Amino acid sequence: MLTRPRPVAAMSIVVLLIMSLVASFVQNRGNAADASAVIRWGYYVTYDGNSNVSLKEHIGQLDIVSPYFYHLTPSGTIKAFDEPATTRLLKDNGVKVLPLIQNESRWNDFRTTIETPEKRAAIVDRLYELVQTKAYDGVHIDFEGVNAADRDLLTDLMTRLYAAFHPQGWLVSQAVIARTSDTSTYWGGAYDYPKLSQVNDYITIMAYDYGYASRIDPIAVAPLWWVEDVVSYAVTRIPREKLLLGIPLYGYDWNTTSGPPAKSVTHAVAMQLATRSGATAGYSMEHQAPWVKYTDDNGHSHETWFENGASFEAKLRLVTDHRVAGFATWRLGHEDPAVWTVIAGLSTPATRLPPLQDSANRVYFQETGHSLAYGFLKYWNANGGLARFGYPRTEEFTEFDPLVGQSYTVQYFERARFEYHPEFRDTQFEILLGHVGRWALQQRGGDPQGTPPVAPKTGARYFPETGHNVSGPFLTYWEGQGGLYSFGFP
Repeated sequence: MLTRPRPVAAMSIVVLLIMSLVASFVQNRGNAADASAVIRWGYYVTYDGNSNVSLKEHIGQLDIVSPYFYHLTPSGTIKAFDEPATTRLLKDNGVKVLPLIQNESRWNDFRTTIETPEKRAAIVDRLYELVQTKAYDGVHIDFEGVNAADRDLLTDLMTRLYAAFHPQGWLVSQAVIARTSDTSTYWGGAYDYPKLSQVNDYITIMAYDYGYASRIDPIAVAPLWWVEDVVSYAVTRIPREKLLLGIPLYGYDWNTTSGPPAKSVTHAVAMQLATRSGATAGYSMEHQAPWVKYTDDNGHSHETWFENGASFEAKLRLVTDHRVAGFATWRLGHEDPAVWTVIAGLSTPATRLPPLQDSANRVYFQETGHSLAYGFLKYWNANGGLARFGYPRTEEFTEFDPLVGQSYTVQYFERARFEYHPEFRDTQFEILLGHVGRWALQQRGGDPQGTPPVAPKTGARYFPETGHNVSGPFLTYWEGQGGLYSFGFP
């Protein structure tokens, strides 16, 4: 089984900065329209110790986990290799458990497995008994290698499963091959999106392997432009509240001298390859994915495409922009650790919002996924706007300022923090710029009141209040853009 380009370095820095500013302000997850209600779904496998380590470290950041526990055999029975300890761990942490059921037989052999109503009914009965016995929350069906001609058989199987599970309150979910149109494809033709959406609680679109192991020309596993096409098509066929975007955490390493197949690589392996002598590495803004090129010990040239925190964030933007239910990651143990920092952002005011309709009192910025409204919008427009403050990086939220011992309604921008001061209502001081310089000094362990004073300098303006100078173009800008009122002391 499994936009707009921005400089990767700058993007990562901005994400980490904003996350550190607002990490303690967790919003409620109850509102389905709120981006913080995004479903966080992870795939876990039993055959890789790294997957177990990742699960244990980040279980608090997952809502649903599909452990790779069961196979559907060619005869229609269920082969088990589950881990009771892992199931207990998930349940003890309040994570829903929907074990993954994968088919062993493919194509014509799979048709034999499900070809009669009696065989399909027997499979449903076995899955019913499995969920009842193990007290799972439902199942996650991952049947691949299905003939396009057998789509009605697959749909009927899912219909029977849904009819049996729903009276019990059990969830039915399914992973399906990604498509960008109604045109039937070799891999994706068996999945009737509209009909399957009626008999599933959730459908995960496996939006990866655009760059696949046997492909001759190396390319990103899930180039963003293709993923965007996949999501744009899927939301016309599947209700948004049932749709999850499958996001890869792995990559492929192609030997471009001898040819495919490429080898699957984790983020950690790709980073190791980048350290080889003579290796080059970069980030494709077109595909929104990182790459490495190197020469192996046999003198063969290699090209590796993989995923990291920045590429994950780019895909997560599609989840919020298209207002789909959530995301599912294949798989735990492959990922860049920075992925978890991005996921943590789903429960802070820095979370991107779905697009909003502009009005006289609110403007939405697609560039950052945030809006600017009312008093803050008026101040932003009147005092330099985009050129001075940059785009909003959060929504408005309440923040406690330990420097003054008081809470304010604030909003962070690329180059400023706005504060609402009701005590100065209807005056020029109602909106003030926050003391971000003092905050930054405190974060670095320094004195928030300032660094050690220095002596006055010739040609500069000296501020005895903090013991620092401002000169040259900085002084010109400071004086021309509001001085002490706007920026405070150096």
